[in-house]
Amino acid sequence: FCGRPRGAGPAAPIAGASSPTSRPMCGLTQVALAGAYLDGAGIIAGGIYGFVAKGSKPSLIASSICGLALVGLFYLSPLACAAWSFLMFAMFAQKYTKTKGAIASPEMQQQLLGNPAEARIQSTSKWIFLALALLSVVETGLCWTVGTGGLR
Repeated sequence: FCGRPRGAGPAAPIAGASSPTSRPMCGLTQVALAGAYLDGAGIIAGGIYGFVAKGSKPSLIASSICGLALVGLFYLSPLACAAWSFLMFAMFAQKYTKTKGAIASPEMQQQLLGNPAEARIQSTSKWIFLALALLSVVETGLCWTVGTGGLR
């Protein structure tokens, strides 16, 4: 499997081809692809959590689009996947920072004391945003390295 392009028979790789499906799927490329699936699934799972916890259909729809786009972009171009992953990192890091700050404010502390279910949702959301930011920044590095041909 590693000695020939994905989906190809015994023929040699196409000269000058750069898409991940026209190159041998070895080592770091496989890790980056697995990371794209993991990050994409995590993004979708975060949207499912938003829908279940708060009934947010926009979270469900947007997360599905973003997660599927991440995986699709890997097949189109690892560099496009790196750019999208970086945008996802920036978005989730911002959401984490905003949620963390809101939870720490005295006004929100008072509100959350009166509503333990909302406190749990806010706390869980904060950790989901952190996990997705970390997954996305790692995927950015993996896709960038695969896309630029690093670590050969």
